[in-house]
Amino acid sequence: MQGIVITDLQGRRILSTHFASSLAPTLAIDAALNASSPVTWVPAPTTTTDDDTDDDDDDDAAHSGRRRGGGGFAVCHTRRNQLRYIAPLDSDIDPLVPLTFLSELHDVLDAYIPGPVTQGSLKDNFDVVLALLHEMVAAGGRRPQLSQASQLKDLVVPPDSQLLKVALNAATAAGITMIPPQTTANALIASPLPWRRQGIKYASNEIYFDLSETLHATLSPTGKPLSASVAGTLTCRSRLSGMPDLALHLTDPSVLDEGAAFHSCVRYARWNKDRVVSFVPPDGTFPLLSYLHTPPTPTASSSLSPALLLALLPLALTATQTSGPAGIALALCLTPRTPDAAAPLRNIEVRVPLARGAGALSAVLGGGGGGGAARREEGGAGGGGSGGAGSWEVVSELVDDGGAGGGGAERERQTLVWRLDSLGAMDRPATLSAQYLAPPSARPPPSLTATFDTPSSSFTGLRISALRVLGEPYGVYKGVKSQGRGVVEVRTG
Repeated sequence: MQGIVITDLQGRRILSTHFASSLAPTLAIDAALNASSPVTWVPAPTTTTDDDTDDDDDDDAAHSGRRRGGGGFAVCHTRRNQLRYIAPLDSDIDPLVPLTFLSELHDVLDAYIPGPVTQGSLKDNFDVVLALLHEMVAAGGRRPQLSQASQLKDLVVPPDSQLLKVALNAATAAGITMIPPQTTANALIASPLPWRRQGIKYASNEIYFDLSETLHATLSPTGKPLSASVAGTLTCRSRLSGMPDLALHLTDPSVLDEGAAFHSCVRYARWNKDRVVSFVPPDGTFPLLSYLHTPPTPTASSSLSPALLLALLPLALTATQTSGPAGIALALCLTPRTPDAAAPLRNIEVRVPLARGAGALSAVLGGGGGGGAARREEGGAGGGGSGGAGSWEVVSELVDDGGAGGGGAERERQTLVWRLDSLGAMDRPATLSAQYLAPPSARPPPSLTATFDTPSSSFTGLRISALRVLGEPYGVYKGVKSQGRGVVEVRTG
């Protein structure tokens, strides 16, 4: 990387690391503002001659000459909240490396800065952010080095710990001996493990695991699964004394065989041999592992087994749209497939884009649980009814009306939003029947999306079966929480 730049959404620079060429960050910011993908290419500027190159620009020309001869450079950027993180590249590298680092940079800032990470909070904690960038990137801001908040807090004092410095100075003036916060950095440097310092002590030893999975699935209009994949993350929060050596056993480690990424503390050789996650944990919160699981894709002669479909997709959704001379009719049906009646699906939301020129929409809801049908037959953009079948409304949103590259103008689109608080195994299927006026030439969008939460279960069935602690004599309290998020696209035509 040539460096790191943080800007607002309009491209105004908030802060950045040092760049060898002052032209590179300007070109990178302009490219990021006009790009429709997280990786874009900046063509080399037109080569200038000696006659029209000022002496003040000699250094910039010297540093950018190689890029001009090579045709340009790549720019990786990501958007989080109201900020844009940009990293121009000056060498061939997998773009996932800088993109992942930029995302982790925002997570570190979020862990450090009280409240949301905004332009104002970055300026208020300018010295802390610069210190973090100094520790997170090496070689003058060109190579990612550290990206875990649990490690960085041993090197850079968080803003909410500045009072400790005041207390330390007051105690020193009063002749009271206190351990300064900076000694933790020395303990980290002296430790045999780069991610964990020596001398950690807790009154009670606890460790917590959060398993989070996101299901992405595509269904046919009849509800048949066309494709599905599950992205999972196992996050650990460690509050253990000393140097504990942990061995984590999973119920079905084959879920991780397809594509798993581990924290640097995990012994990969032990995982390959015994399928056991063996590690000495960093202190604090860190992502232990992440994975991507893709079940077999159904074909004409085979389909997903009922057990696998039940584990992956606890919700059946069918949709039909019929176009007529006066408008379009829509019918949706949500059927719960959760095996546990005590763990219903939560926060269900179905978003149906409407055809151009849609108006005078009316809808009838039915089924669901806890109160029967909810009905709202009058059109408009206000909130719908309430009850077991949820509520509906029509909202306006801006979408890109351009072609490839995303450079077209934005237009306003009407979207029908159907929300249900919960839907359990004992509830009736929830239904929505709607119709709206549309021009005869209008065509309804070819798909709709549905999202839902599974607060206490995962899709793959992956669970922690046992945790062994070696090297320390104390007992450990273990906590495990699982949750899932489903994102389903349903083809309607």
